[in-house]
Amino acid sequence: MAEQTLSKDIIGKKLDRFEFTVERGKIKEFCQAIGETNPIYFDLEAAKKAGYSDIPAPPTFPTVIQFWGYPKIWQDMADLGIDLARILHLKEEYTYNQVLYPGHVWAQSEISDVKTGKMDMVSFKTTIYDSKDTPILSGEMAIVIRPKD
Repeated sequence: MAEQTLSKDIIGKKLDRFEFTVERGKIKEFCQAIGETNPIYFDLEAAKKAGYSDIPAPPTFPTVIQFWGYPKIWQDMADLGIDLARILHLKEEYTYNQVLYPGHVWAQSEISDVKTGKMDMVSFKTTIYDSKDTPILSGEMAIVIRPKD
């Protein structure tokens, strides 16, 4: 089988839309996993006292939405010519329009950039929307593909 090469032609390609339910329990588990102890992420009364209407999701929680909500990303990356055995996570950056709270959201990712060379890099932009189709936030994730030995 011929090796598939990465192409800049994939810039702008949209991946499948997917849905996800942000749950208080998942926020709590995520915070425990990363060592976050701020009570606003565990206790509704503490969150309300701090000015939130519900328990907010911590700033990096959207990574959970991407990988738990869209496990097909791995197959999509392989189909795009990305060698999964050689990827490294390069960066993650979020732009918030509003606080992410528990509830039903939907999201869609697209390829926002491709750089080819000794080490290739692919950037994905994911926008997460509430049930009224209002964008809550967008996240930029970049991966680098290590060269073959």
